[in-house]
Amino acid sequence: MIQAGNNFRFALESLTARLIVGEMQQKNFDGDRTVQACIPGAIHLARDTRLERVIAVKVLPESVAADAERLRRFEQEAKAVAALNHPNILSVHDIGQQGGIRYIVTELLDGQSLLEKLRDGPLPSRRAIEYGLQTARGLAAAHEKGVIHRDLKPANLFVTKDGRVKILDFGLAKQNQWADKRTAEEATMELLDLTPTVPGVALGTVGYMSPEQVRGTEVDYRTDIFSFGAVMYEMLCGRRAFKQDTAAETMTAILKEDPPEFPETDTPISPGIERIMRRCLEKSPQQRFQSAKDLAFALEALSGTSQSAMAQPLPGKARTKLWPGVAAIAALAAVILAYLAGTRGREEPAHFERVTFQRGYIKGARFAPDGQNVIYSAAWEGRPYEVFISRIGGHNARSLELKNALVAGISTTGDLAVLTNVRRIRSTSWIHVGTLARVPANGGAARDILDGVWDADISSDGKQFAVVRKPSGPQQLEYPIGKVLFQTNGYISHPRISPSGKLVAFLEHPLFGDDRGYVALTQPDGTTKRLTLEASAIDGLAWSPDGREIWYAATSSEHSPGRMVQAVTLAGKTRNIFGVPGDITVWDIAAGGRLLLTHENIDSVQMVASPATAPERNVTVLGHAVNGAVSSDGKSVAFTESGGGAPDDYLVFFRRLDGSAAVELGEGSIMGMTPDGTQVVALVPSQPTKLRILPTGAGEPRTFDIAPVQVDDSPVSWMPGAKEFVFLGHEGIAPRRAYRVSLEGGIARPLTSREGTQFWNKVSPDGRFVLQGTGAGMESGQNLIVELGTGKVRSAPLKEGEAPIVWDQDGAHIFVALEGDESATIYRVDAMTGRREVWKQIKPNDPAGMLSLSHFFVTPSGNAYAYNAERVLSALYVYSQK
Repeated sequence: MIQAGNNFRFALESLTARLIVGEMQQKNFDGDRTVQACIPGAIHLARDTRLERVIAVKVLPESVAADAERLRRFEQEAKAVAALNHPNILSVHDIGQQGGIRYIVTELLDGQSLLEKLRDGPLPSRRAIEYGLQTARGLAAAHEKGVIHRDLKPANLFVTKDGRVKILDFGLAKQNQWADKRTAEEATMELLDLTPTVPGVALGTVGYMSPEQVRGTEVDYRTDIFSFGAVMYEMLCGRRAFKQDTAAETMTAILKEDPPEFPETDTPISPGIERIMRRCLEKSPQQRFQSAKDLAFALEALSGTSQSAMAQPLPGKARTKLWPGVAAIAALAAVILAYLAGTRGREEPAHFERVTFQRGYIKGARFAPDGQNVIYSAAWEGRPYEVFISRIGGHNARSLELKNALVAGISTTGDLAVLTNVRRIRSTSWIHVGTLARVPANGGAARDILDGVWDADISSDGKQFAVVRKPSGPQQLEYPIGKVLFQTNGYISHPRISPSGKLVAFLEHPLFGDDRGYVALTQPDGTTKRLTLEASAIDGLAWSPDGREIWYAATSSEHSPGRMVQAVTLAGKTRNIFGVPGDITVWDIAAGGRLLLTHENIDSVQMVASPATAPERNVTVLGHAVNGAVSSDGKSVAFTESGGGAPDDYLVFFRRLDGSAAVELGEGSIMGMTPDGTQVVALVPSQPTKLRILPTGAGEPRTFDIAPVQVDDSPVSWMPGAKEFVFLGHEGIAPRRAYRVSLEGGIARPLTSREGTQFWNKVSPDGRFVLQGTGAGMESGQNLIVELGTGKVRSAPLKEGEAPIVWDQDGAHIFVALEGDESATIYRVDAMTGRREVWKQIKPNDPAGMLSLSHFFVTPSGNAYAYNAERVLSALYVYSQK
C-alpha cells in the first residue's frame, strides 16, 4: 500500500514497463487498456479505495529520484499539470513521497497514443482537424496559465477510446509563474539528452522542435504552435515534417527548409488545413499564429463546430473581382437583393434599399444624425470626388459643395470630418491622402486641421479625431492627434472611434497595398490586439450603437463568390450577418441596426502592348490581373491573378504574346521576371519573409526564406547578369530599404550602407547606380541617384508625382510614369539634365469609375509596355430587418 497525502490509499498492481527516457511508456491491461506515462518513470495501475476509482500512479525509482535534475523535472511536471483543469490535459490528483519513492497520481487513460495511431498511416483530414482542435484548446488553457509545453509530439498526445485528446508530459514545461530559470539553451540540451542505446529517440524529439529551440534562444508560447504544426503535418501525411538521417540534419531542416508538399491522394487535403499547418510552421514566430486560442479558432472554422462557422461559409479571395459588363450593375444588384432578401435562418426578411443610382465610385459614407439621410463622397462619371447628401427612399442627391473631398466621419452634433485636396497614393487604386478638415453642422466652409492624413474619424461628441498618418518611417494611428497608438510597415484603414470615445477599432493590413488583414482594437495606453483571424480581403468597419460589436466585410475562404458581413465582439467572438456575391464595404450602423454599405462591381485588367506601337491587349485570365512584367524581347508577359477562385496567396500566370493560352505557374504575387523570360520572382503574401522562383518552362518551383527581412510587394530590379535581384523590404517596423539576394536564395543583404531611407528599387543597367526616393506607399519626397561603389549622391531629375519605371538600356535615361485616375503619361527623362519627352499617353474611353492606371512596366529597350487599369462601379444600400 502507498499512502498519497491524506486522501488516497492505493492497492498497486505493478505493470512491468521498460524505461525509455524522453519517450512514452505504455502497456496493455485486460487486452486493450493502455496506461500512458507522463515523464520517465514506472507506471502502476491502482485503485483509490476511498473514492472507489481506478487511477494511475507514476513512480520514480530511488536511483532516478536521487538525480536532482530528474527530481526537479518530476515535481515541475506535477505542479504544471495540477495548475491546469481542462478536458484536453491529463488530470493530476496528487503528488507524494513514501520511503524514498516519489510518485504522481493521475487519471487513468484508456486508449492509444497518437504515435500508435500514426503507425497505421495518415489520418483522414476530418479526424486530424478534430484531434488538432482539441490539442489547440488544451494548449490555449495551458498558455493562459503561463505554462509552455516545449515538447509537443505524437508520443505526448493520447487519444482515449471515446475520441478525447489528452496532452501529456509537461516534464519540459516552462512555467512563468514558478520562476523556471533555465535558459532556452539548457532546455534544448535537455531535449537532446536521451538514452543513446535507443535508436531514433533523439531524432523523434528533435523533429518537433521550433527554430528558436534549435538555436537555443528564448522561447514563448509560439514554440508550441510550431510543434503543433509538425504534429498536424504528420497526422495528415503519415510522415514527419522534418525527418532527416541525423539529428543535426533534422535541425538544419527545421531552420532552413519547408516541409515537403502534401502527396497527391484519392482524398485531397483541404487547402484550408494546409494553410493553417504551414502558418504554424513559419520559421519566424512573428509569422505564426500568435496564440493557441487563435489557432483553435481557425480550426473551429474548418471543423464546423463554431457558431460562426455553422451559420454560413465565409466567401473567398482577396479583392475577388467579378466581370459583368459596365451596364450590368443594375441587374447584378437585383440578383444580390434577391439573394439577400432570402437570407436563410432569419425569422424576419432582410430589406435592402438602394440610395445611389449614378455610375462611379463611392468612397466614404455615413448616416446623418437624423437617421433619415445619408452623406457620402463619390466620383460620378469620371469627375473628381464630391460630397453629397441623399434622403433614404428618395432618388435625388444634393451636393454639399465640397469638391475633391472624402467623407471621413460625422459626430452626433452633425459636424462632418472630411479629407480635402485628396490625391491617390501612386501604385495603389484605393488609398488616398489629403487634408483633414471639419465642416460645421450649420454649414459654412471647411476648416483645415491637419495635412498628410490617410484616413480619419471624428468622435461622437465631435471633440477629438483619430488619424492615420505617415510623417516618416512606419504608418501610424494617432488618437487624439499627436498620440501614437499603433505603427506598421503595412497600412491602416478605416479607423473608428467607439461610441464611448475610449477605444479605436481599425483594419490592420500587414502588406502594403494588399487588402488582406485583421480587425484590431487599441486602447488609450496603446495596447493593441487583433480581434479576428486574418481575412484574405477585409474592407469597411463600423461600431454597433451600443459599442459591443464591430461590423466589417471580409473574404476568408477560397473559391467563394463574394464577401460576408460579420460582427466581432471586443472579446474576439465572431458571428456572420449575411453574405453576398461580389465585393461590399461596410460604412456605418444607425440606431436600430440599419447598416450602410456599398456593393462594388470591380473590373481590373492587365494591358500589354508589344511592340509599343501596337494596339493594347487585355491578357487577364481570372478577373483581376496586376503587376505585369514583360520579357526583354517583348514576346512574353507574366502577371498576378487574384480573381475567379485564385487562392489567398494569388496565382502567377505566364503568357506568350504569339496567341498562346496563358499558363498557370503557381501561387504567389509576381515581383518580376528575368530579362530572358525563363523565371519569375514572386512574393508569398501570407508569408512575407518568403520568395518563390517559378520557372516559365521546365523545372520545379523553389521557395526560400530571407527572414528576418520581410518583402514589400513591389517590383524587383536586376543586377547585371540577372543572377541577383534587388527588392524593397524591411525588418520589423524599420523603414523600407533596398536589399539584394541571389536567384538561388541565401541571405538578403542591404544594397547600400545608407540607413533610414526609402528606396526606389531601380538599378542602372551597368549596376553602378540606384534610384533612391520615396518608395512604395509614399506620396512625395526627394529623389536621388546613389552611386553604389562610392556612395556619392546627386539629385534625380524627377518631378513631383512621377514614379520611376526602369532605366533605359543606354543607362542615360529613365522611363517614368505620371499616374492619374483616368489617364497617365509615360516620359523618357535624361538622368543628368532632366530633359524629358512624352513617350506614351494612355487614356481609356470610358472614365466612369476608373479608379487607377498603375503598375506600369516598360522594357529597357522600350519595345513593349504593360499596365493595370482598375474600374469600380459602386452602389450605396441601406440594410435593415423589417
